[in-house]
Amino acid sequence: MNLDKRLLVAVVLVLLIAFGLGTFYGAYRERQKTAGDFTLINNEVTAVGMDTNEQPSQVIVYVTGEVEYPNVYSFPAGARVHEAIEKAVPKPTADLRHIDMARVMVDEETIPVPAMGESSEPGAVLSSSSGISPSGKININRASAAELDQHLSGIGPTLAQRIVDYREKNGPFRKIEDLRNVSGIGEKRFAEIKDQIDVK
Repeated sequence: MNLDKRLLVAVVLVLLIAFGLGTFYGAYRERQKTAGDFTLINNEVTAVGMDTNEQPSQVIVYVTGEVEYPNVYSFPAGARVHEAIEKAVPKPTADLRHIDMARVMVDEETIPVPAMGESSEPGAVLSSSSGISPSGKININRASAAELDQHLSGIGPTLAQRIVDYREKNGPFRKIEDLRNVSGIGEKRFAEIKDQIDVK
């Protein structure tokens, strides 16, 4: 009789231990799953945030005029004007002297290549490749430091160079308000020049 009781007690203890271990393991697995889900959600949120701040990965431009292959071309963001002209192959009659070959291209722009003798005519490539927009405003994506200094109120040579350096490092300005990201251009100075500038 005593042996039967001890055996029964032993069986009950084994069952209790097994139940306890099973419960512990189940809770552990649940915690692991929750942690994994949290990590996944965190990664998705981070990825969405990164996408929002990404700069455009490419620019599309149209090269026309005195070139062998006038066409629409695609380049990585930050590419220079000379790359587009080289791809379109300038004709022997092309006048490249007044084109800013080192300028960073802007998405959706047209790059006209003039023939010899056209550069001095009104409306020729000089105005197209300079920082003066068709609207008469200063294009902060195309203007040289000298043009920014000369045409914008309160923008001296130092600040003009900062604008050029900023767009070469970070890509073209997407909207005129982005100019406030340049060191030295606060709300007051931006308010003074916002009606004088453009990005296209």
